Amino acid sequence: MDTKWNNTTETVEIEPVMPQRKGTGLRAAAAFLTFFMGVSLTLGSLCGAVGRRAIGSDYAEWWQNDWQETPVFRNRISNDLESFLAIGVGRTVDWYHPDYSVEDTVSGTGTIWFFADTPMASYETSSAEAQDTSPDSAYKHDLNTIYAIHAADGKKYSNLEEVTGYRIALDEYSKLPKGYNFLLIYEDGKVSIWKDGKKLPVYDSDNILDEDSLWNVPGYTNFKVGEEEAKVTIKMAVRQIPILYKGSNSYSYNSLYWIYRSLQNSHEAWRSLAISFCVGLVLLAAWFVLRKERYAADQAIAKVTFHIWTELRFLAVFLCLLCLTVPMLAAADGYLWWYPDDVSYTIMQTLRCFGTGLFNPGAALGLFWAVWFIRNDHHYHPAETRKSLYRTVSSAMRKKELTYPIQKRINRRIAIRNLATVLATLGSFALLYIYLETYDEIALLGICAVWLVLGLLSSILWGRRERALARDFGLLADHVAAVQSGELTTPLDLPADADLRETAERLNSIQSGLKAAVAEQTRSERMKVELISNVSHDLKTPLTSILSYSELLMQEPLEGAASDYAQIIQQKALRLKSMVQDVFEISKAASDQLPVKPEVLDFGKLLRQTLADMDGEIQKSGLTFKLDLPEQPVEITADGTRLYRVFQNLLQNALNYSLPGSRVYLSLKTTGKAAVASLRNTSRNELPEGVDFTARFVRGDESRTDGGTGLGLSVAKSFTEACGGTFRVETMADLFTAIVSFPVSMHKPKQ
Repeated sequence: MDTKWNNTTETVEIEPVMPQRKGTGLRAAAAFLTFFMGVSLTLGSLCGAVGRRAIGSDYAEWWQNDWQETPVFRNRISNDLESFLAIGVGRTVDWYHPDYSVEDTVSGTGTIWFFADTPMASYETSSAEAQDTSPDSAYKHDLNTIYAIHAADGKKYSNLEEVTGYRIALDEYSKLPKGYNFLLIYEDGKVSIWKDGKKLPVYDSDNILDEDSLWNVPGYTNFKVGEEEAKVTIKMAVRQIPILYKGSNSYSYNSLYWIYRSLQNSHEAWRSLAISFCVGLVLLAAWFVLRKERYAADQAIAKVTFHIWTELRFLAVFLCLLCLTVPMLAAADGYLWWYPDDVSYTIMQTLRCFGTGLFNPGAALGLFWAVWFIRNDHHYHPAETRKSLYRTVSSAMRKKELTYPIQKRINRRIAIRNLATVLATLGSFALLYIYLETYDEIALLGICAVWLVLGLLSSILWGRRERALARDFGLLADHVAAVQSGELTTPLDLPADADLRETAERLNSIQSGLKAAVAEQTRSERMKVELISNVSHDLKTPLTSILSYSELLMQEPLEGAASDYAQIIQQKALRLKSMVQDVFEISKAASDQLPVKPEVLDFGKLLRQTLADMDGEIQKSGLTFKLDLPEQPVEITADGTRLYRVFQNLLQNALNYSLPGSRVYLSLKTTGKAAVASLRNTSRNELPEGVDFTARFVRGDESRTDGGTGLGLSVAKSFTEACGGTFRVETMADLFTAIVSFPVSMHKPKQ
């Protein structure tokens, strides 16, 4: 049978593509953001917490809500009491005095000896303070602590007038001014303390001052004062919420305020760290749910980090390590300088200093993410594919790989530009060094001006060259597009010094070659058509004579085999005539010289007309035709005569090669904007695979020498494509299907 299933490139099998789930990109971005923020908040808060503890940023018992319950407050009150005792025995209190400790107290002295007899000359005071020579001038104006001192010599010192405008007695808690909630009374060598209206226990049950004692004040069995100190009476009250007093340079001023403020800062810092840690844990939990979606984001990040040199990545790691270790080493060096002989203490403090580096969460997080980005990039890119400055430079230095002059010129410019960048960077550091050494602004401005002019000139020169190259690339791209569209006459003309001059000349040579090839192909096609036309014309004359004489011969009363011979001669001559005509028309169609008269026609009506014209042959064939043709018009634009020949060939092919008594199915359907007609029949023989049945002189049954010419399907395909349609065949074992498709015409039929 002169048919086959399409086994050529006309039909393309498309592999099924799994649809991408909607929102996958957003889920991947959300997964990475939760991971990034979760790790940053969690790790940052942990580093901040460890750093604060290591560096000692917080007072002891900083977690106390009441700042007056902390050791630093009790120590400050003990120091103030010491200073007031010094005033009470007639000594001058300087802005600096060492804190007396338990070890000093129990060493056997029994009295307080930590007073400065004269103020330090280097202490700077305000003019008002300079005029105030009273012993308590260092405390008088800080009203966070109000006091009344009855000295041993009968003198009295107090700052109560600063608060109330007149003296009041601090004999009991109920007489405290508003805002004060702490009262300490020292009398007869003993201390009594009231806080929030309640008297506090000062001395332990054994009345022995040791490291566990809360208050480091006189009155213990092992901490008694002398006779002069015992005659002094001190009453001091502390504000519940200290405020900041300005206008004084005294070290003692505002000491309680800064203790209170430091504790508040500690509360706020630890509260922020706790919130950050909890939020980070919540985000990490969310990331755990979305962790499978993060791989897409990791791949996208790897595509970006792939373009960063490996050396720069490890430089970032080094800088982060530097930011972490330099403070540690600096602190450790300080301990080594202060305590060169105490090796064990120096080692312990040096190890403690390593925790201070973690007080910089930014550097710690930078180190973590730098390492993570490196690991992520290495996971997706093998070592041989990673970008490296070394590889880039070495590749640029391989001149043998740059075979074209334009490559070498561009490579030379890149090298010069990189060298200029390095020199500019080094020059910037040199300028900074010069300025730090000389602090000469005029010289710095002059050098910067020269540097700026050189930079602008180089940018202008390089920019002009790059713009010319970009312009030439645009002209080259336009010319390539013109050649692609069929413009083969106008060459590309670039300046003689253009980088792409040689490339343009080669493209012009290709253009000339294409022009010559097209002309040669056109001449060859014309000669082929002329040859086929001449051969067809030369064959038609003898064929006409043969047919005429065969008809005359058959009209004669021939006997026996002579009558059969005459009939065979006529059949073969008719077949040869049909073959010559088919070859002639196929050749014209292949060279786009087949005359076509497009018109709007009813596809279904054409099929019915073809079936009606071949009804006699169909009835004789014994085949059953099953039709599925719509009643409504299906309008297409085609040449009716050529399309009639197409389906005449297809029906004739089905009549010649179908299995006797089988069914032939002819249908016409509209799918979208296309009208598709299909003819399906069962072949009497199994159809071979790998054969193009639309090729010339190909038949389904090669053992047959009679019947068709082997050009029926080739003619059908050529005519269909000439009319603007598509033609294909499909085969499966002995099942043959021919499919003809045309776009539905947008012409509105007349009513």
